[in-house]
Amino acid sequence: MARGGFYSVDSLNGLHVLVVDRDADGREIVAAILRYCGALVTEVASPAEALEVMQVVKANVLVVRVYPKGATMKVVRRVRALKPEAGGVIPVVAIGAAGAGVTEEHVRAAGFDGFIAMPLDPWMLCRLISSLISG
Repeated sequence: MARGGFYSVDSLNGLHVLVVDRDADGREIVAAILRYCGALVTEVASPAEALEVMQVVKANVLVVRVYPKGATMKVVRRVRALKPEAGGVIPVVAIGAAGAGVTEEHVRAAGFDGFIAMPLDPWMLCRLISSLISG
């Protein structure tokens, strides 16, 4: 995949991304990718922690590692219940393993705005976030 124009089109400079993943290594990898693309990143281990952080910090995007039958699939409903000024309208991106029963159709039906399948393509993640913010 061509990467020409990455910084002019897909830079995440100035964006604050809240990353949710119960797996510490997974959080660190996603956070490192997003920081490389210029984003400010806050990492948390659970949807409950994400909602607490959103009371204090205004993130531009929420990135959630989803699991087929976990609370992560319900986080969008809880985020959308927030007032717009509290983050209720921010884009929410799911990262999931398609082989584990997580598909784009599944996460979109749950209310997510975008989906990245594992194994994670760093450039696709940054492009997706950029497109959700600019579009």
